[in-house]
Amino acid sequence: MAVAVALSTVLGCSASSARAGGGPLDGKDWEKVGAAQACIPAKPGATLTFGGDELHNYGHEDVIVDKVSLLRPKGLRLVDAIVLPTRSTFLGYDNHYPPSKFFIDGVRSAWNHRRPAAGMTIAPQPDTTSDTARTHNLVVALRVTGDTKVGMAAVLVDYHVGGTKYRWHNITSLVVETKKAAC
Repeated sequence: MAVAVALSTVLGCSASSARAGGGPLDGKDWEKVGAAQACIPAKPGATLTFGGDELHNYGHEDVIVDKVSLLRPKGLRLVDAIVLPTRSTFLGYDNHYPPSKFFIDGVRSAWNHRRPAAGMTIAPQPDTTSDTARTHNLVVALRVTGDTKVGMAAVLVDYHVGGTKYRWHNITSLVVETKKAAC
């Protein structure tokens, strides 16, 4: 019995009380972690922009974002997580943060209205097909703290709807090339 208590205590410390998958941020195309991969060249100490993900509330109630974190980061540290209100254009990936003028120019209005991700309320967004449908571009700033095998498996978003907690993840992993100028 002592072994079972110790095991449940250890597992309880590492497990999240949030349900992974099945929440209102998981659209029809929600896939497993690592279904896609991005590569960004950057030197140790640089801060990167990782902004190719959408937080879209497919449900019928407000979603409240509790926390943004990284899944299995190696040589990366989360510096900031913001959300840009947008219709269809996402910021994308850059080896600078804030991103360079080239990236910001494409989403200037949204960038000027960015908000912290944690604490954000995302209202239901049932219409995903019209030209005026609004969505939210999740953008994270990542500091390169390592010099070899730098990357992460995914971005995680813990959120709740009413009293139910969920965990969303993006599908794009990240590799940071620290030794060469290109991937």
